[in-house]
Amino acid sequence: MSWKSILLFGSVNGAMMAILMILNVIIGLTDGVDFVFAMLSLLAVILIPPFILKRAKPNEVSLVHLIPVAFVTFIFPVFGAVFGGPDMGPEWLVLIPIAAVGGAFWSLPFAAWDYFRGSKSSEDLNILPEPIILTESE
Repeated sequence: MSWKSILLFGSVNGAMMAILMILNVIIGLTDGVDFVFAMLSLLAVILIPPFILKRAKPNEVSLVHLIPVAFVTFIFPVFGAVFGGPDMGPEWLVLIPIAAVGGAFWSLPFAAWDYFRGSKSSEDLNILPEPIILTESE
């Protein structure tokens, strides 16, 4: 996975999370329910986008990257904006680009790791060392 696709999928992950959070608020899924059900619905908002992206692009997406990015993106840009936001209205649509930028931002460490690590071919990784045969020298 290249560093560009890491940033792209982190951004898409954040945008999908924002859409699910807006739908969660519009439907009123967490209004007047148990704490456990409310937390499970928020956990679903966090975990659904990485698995959707993994199912859509199985060879291009890593859950090791997307799940931590989803948690951090949800806590800072998405949940913070939801707490500080006004009542439901068209201004909530700003949450989508905020979450997309947040997802790209929190993907930066993974993208930098991929960029500076460089691309290693699978042939380089599967080289077996030559055996050393010790014999007595005459």
